[in-house]
Amino acid sequence: MKQSLFNLWVVLALLAFACKKGTSPSPSLPNISINDVTQPEGNGGTVNMDFTISLDAAASQDVSVSVSTKDGFAKVNEDYQPFNQTITLKAGERSKKISIVIVADDIKEGEDDFIVTLTNAQNGSISDGFGQALINNDDTKIPVTTAGYTSPTSYPGMQLVWSDEFNGTSLNTNDWNYDLGDGCGDGNCNWGNNELQYYTDGQNLSFSGGNMIIEARKEAKAGKNYTSTRLTTMGKRSFKFGRIDMRAKLPRGQGIWPAFWMLGNSYRGTPQVGWPGCGEIDIMEFLGHEESKVHSTIHYKFGTGARNNTAFINTTAPIPNEYHVFSLEWKQDYMRMLIDDKEIAVYKPLDLGITDHPFNNPFFFLVNLAVGGNWPGAPNATTYFPQWYFVDYIRVFQ
Repeated sequence: MKQSLFNLWVVLALLAFACKKGTSPSPSLPNISINDVTQPEGNGGTVNMDFTISLDAAASQDVSVSVSTKDGFAKVNEDYQPFNQTITLKAGERSKKISIVIVADDIKEGEDDFIVTLTNAQNGSISDGFGQALINNDDTKIPVTTAGYTSPTSYPGMQLVWSDEFNGTSLNTNDWNYDLGDGCGDGNCNWGNNELQYYTDGQNLSFSGGNMIIEARKEAKAGKNYTSTRLTTMGKRSFKFGRIDMRAKLPRGQGIWPAFWMLGNSYRGTPQVGWPGCGEIDIMEFLGHEESKVHSTIHYKFGTGARNNTAFINTTAPIPNEYHVFSLEWKQDYMRMLIDDKEIAVYKPLDLGITDHPFNNPFFFLVNLAVGGNWPGAPNATTYFPQWYFVDYIRVFQ
C-alpha cells in the first residue's frame, strides 16, 4: 500500500511539473495597426499617399503582415494603383511607412475613398486592420462627352419656334427662372414630394461644351443635406402644341431624380388654378437606381382630387451611359412621349374621361434634379456625389 501511494505521488508530481512547464508565459505579441489618411488628389501625374504601419511595442523578433487595397468610391487603376505586399518590421522596429500611388487628374470629382487592409499577421496581433484613404477633390473641370442619340434639326411641315442650345457661359434669364429653396416659401414644403435638396440660384449650375450642367451635391445648406438646381420658364416662355425635344445625359444613383416636365400657365396665372387643375406633363422622369427605365406621366384634376396616368419603357443599356433625346408630340387632345424616337406612351385625355382637361392650353417648362423624395427614396451609402445632369439642348417645333 505504501509503495502504491509513493508511486501515485511521483506520477502526480511529474504531471504537475509538466503542466507548470507547459503554461510558462511566452513573450506577448505586439499589436499592429494602420492609420487613416486624407489628402488632395493633385492635378496631374501621380502622387504618393503615405500610411504608417505601427506596433504598440517593440518586438524581439521580426513581425510581418499582408497589406492590400480595396475599392470604395475610388477605383483601382483609375484613382489609385493597387498595392498587395507583405510588409516586415524587423526586430526592434516600431513602425514602417508604405506609399500608395494616387492617380491625379484635372477632373472634378467627389471625395473618393478606398481601404488599406492588414491580414495574415506573423508574430503580431492586428488591433486596427483598416486604414481609410480619402482623396479630396481639388479640381473644377466637369467632364463633358458627346456620345449618344441626336435628333433632327427640322421636321416636315414644322418650323423651329424656340430653342436653347446652351452654348453660352450663363443662364439666359430672359427665358429662365430659378426656383429657390425648399418650397416652403410658396407653401409647398419639400416641393410636395418630401425631397431632400435645397435649390440654389446658380451655385449648382454651370455651362461647358455646349451643355447646361445641373450639379447635385452632398452639402449642408439651410437645414438640408443636399443642394441642386430647379429651373422654369414660367411667365417668360410657354407653348401650346408641337414637337418638343430635349437632348440630355442623365445622372445615376439611389435617390437621384432628374426630370423634364411642364405645368399649365394657370398654375400661377390669371385666374390661378394651381395644381393639379393646371395639368402637368412629365416628358421624362428618371430614378437613378433604375438605370434602364424612363417614365412619362400626365397629372390632372379628376373630380375633387388628383389623378395621374403613367408609363415607362425599358432600354437595353443603362440610360446614364450616354445622351438621349426625350420628346413630346403634342396636339389637340393628344400627347405622345418618346425616347430616341421610340414611343413611351400615348395619352388621349378624352379617352381617360377628362372632359374639361387642361392639356389644350399653354404650358411652361421645368428642368430640375431632385435628391430624395417619396418616389426614389433617400440616397444611401452607394450614392456618389456630385451627380451631373447634362442638358445639350431644348427645341420646340410647331
